[in-house]
Amino acid sequence: MTTITQEYHINPIYLPLGDMEINGIRLRKFQEELYLALEKNNKICLQAPTGSGKTFSIFALFLHAMELRRPVVGIYPSRELVKDQAKSIISTLKRMGLNVKEEKENAYTIFNGKIIAKSNGQVIREEEGDIYVVILTSESKNDAYEILSNYNPTQYLIMLTVPEYPYMYISHLGKMPSMSTVIEAVIKGVKPEIPKDVVRDLFTQFAKFFNGYFFIDEYHLYTGLSRSSLKLLIKMIDDYNANNLPAKYVFSSATPVNLPCEKTITATTSNEGDLIRKETKLVFHFTTTNPQEEIVNNVESLIDSDRKTSIIVDRVYYIAEICEKIEASVVWGLDKTYGKCKKSEDIRKEKVLVGNHAISFGVDIPDLDYGIIHAHDAETAIQRIGRFGRHGNGIAEIHIYLKAGNIGKLLKENELDLEKYLNLINNLYKKRIDDGLDSIEFANVREEVMIKSYETLKKIANSENVTLGKMNVNLPQLIQAEDYFKLFAFRPGGIEGKWCNGGKDDFFTMIRNFEYDYEKHCFKDTPLKQNPEVILASGTLKKYLGKIVRASEFFHHTEAKIVINKNVKIEMSEMKELSDAFVIPLNSGRWSKFNTEMARLVATYASALVACEGDNKFTCDKADALLLFI
Repeated sequence: MTTITQEYHINPIYLPLGDMEINGIRLRKFQEELYLALEKNNKICLQAPTGSGKTFSIFALFLHAMELRRPVVGIYPSRELVKDQAKSIISTLKRMGLNVKEEKENAYTIFNGKIIAKSNGQVIREEEGDIYVVILTSESKNDAYEILSNYNPTQYLIMLTVPEYPYMYISHLGKMPSMSTVIEAVIKGVKPEIPKDVVRDLFTQFAKFFNGYFFIDEYHLYTGLSRSSLKLLIKMIDDYNANNLPAKYVFSSATPVNLPCEKTITATTSNEGDLIRKETKLVFHFTTTNPQEEIVNNVESLIDSDRKTSIIVDRVYYIAEICEKIEASVVWGLDKTYGKCKKSEDIRKEKVLVGNHAISFGVDIPDLDYGIIHAHDAETAIQRIGRFGRHGNGIAEIHIYLKAGNIGKLLKENELDLEKYLNLINNLYKKRIDDGLDSIEFANVREEVMIKSYETLKKIANSENVTLGKMNVNLPQLIQAEDYFKLFAFRPGGIEGKWCNGGKDDFFTMIRNFEYDYEKHCFKDTPLKQNPEVILASGTLKKYLGKIVRASEFFHHTEAKIVINKNVKIEMSEMKELSDAFVIPLNSGRWSKFNTEMARLVATYASALVACEGDNKFTCDKADALLLFI
């Protein structure tokens, strides 16, 4: 093993302040520009570096929305980020001097008090009343729905959610039949048998929460399928508000995004104002071995006992290896303590953190000044480096492990401003590859089905004639009524596995990283380094490509076996967790971005597995398909 190090210093980074303040908290210049731009623009792109205060930017929307009593909805790419941003917003409202009237952890907080906005010392807006902060995810939905039922548009609302839940909400009001029956009727071309007054009430509820201002954070992190969900949501909202006040959207990103925005606001740095990043030392470690293994092998000596430390890697496997060696708090998207690492209710209070995407995408930890990280692409590297050195005095220090092959792309100068730092990262790393899953046939059909279901309900509510033709949707023959909602209203995923020692978690996160007990149908704590792959009988794949197939049928006819270590194949038809799932096999004819490298990449984060044909194979040298599970 050979390691070469190179050190850089990033100078302190400031953002200029504006003339406005909200309850004594002064807005930065770009936040003030955002508030003013909302008057004439409905779609705004906000580009601001990590740590610049994009979270507080939601208050610029809130201030603008208050006069019309319109809700503000923050949409985030993950549940972890929803919860973290909720904590920040609740903490900010307390700093503003508002009083807590009622709260339910991870569901809602109701404030009461006065919001006073000033510009150059002069009051420009003053509002008083109840402010609802509501979290709407799968973990909080019942409590959230209950409190939203008592909310009325004369009050103020900030709701935080993920792309799927706003339009899923319509199926959970408890005031109409199953959304599955609506989707089924629309696909079959018949009018749903739903009373008009029930549907009207549904749209009244929808209008209360989804006709306002939308803050879409970390837009650059959306993968194809979650981007498809977001696009569908925006279509529905724009259509619903076509004859009313239009909805307003702010797409916030740390990197440029390709969107048809009416206005783009960029947070430019300066030599004075608010400090958003303290002086930072970057130490690059170029290694000829696997960079994540290098971190695992040396982790005990890498920890700085005097500073709050975070280790961020990609694979859960390497987190498990690290947690066998050191005591830390683990933040890894699994609801599980592991080895010497524990799950923490408040990671801000922990001394050492170990995590992956769950910690690197947006979680704000104020005094995190020492880091050991690995990243595969430029966007992730910028995001992870941005977790450190965001507050206080002193110097942050970040050790970055990457392959030695990139060493020729280093910059000659060692003192960097923000622009040179970003150039350095973009030189050293490839850009993240867009998976393009929002263009596959399933994504297009899903969008068409949900839009037609929505339009049908709207016609019923407005007493308009409903004329439907049978849709050309290729569905499994034995599909049950409840399956329609599973297929079209949810994003792929939602399949659970169980730990042998108790508890449940996301099945695909587990099977990618832990040993499976074939007899007991549960996962052991033993981490697996090899990514699982599916071996299919030769010549069996072709008839299923691009189709939605019940998993049990697909497994049976293709004799599917999953390889979860080098010498063990498991009959997938025996995996009870997948018995009610559906699978869509994709190859280059059904997915324009398909190749072996892309299939393996998607299988690291989506509910998907790489598959190949070959009766005697134990590994896929070349992928024949990606199996996408729903």
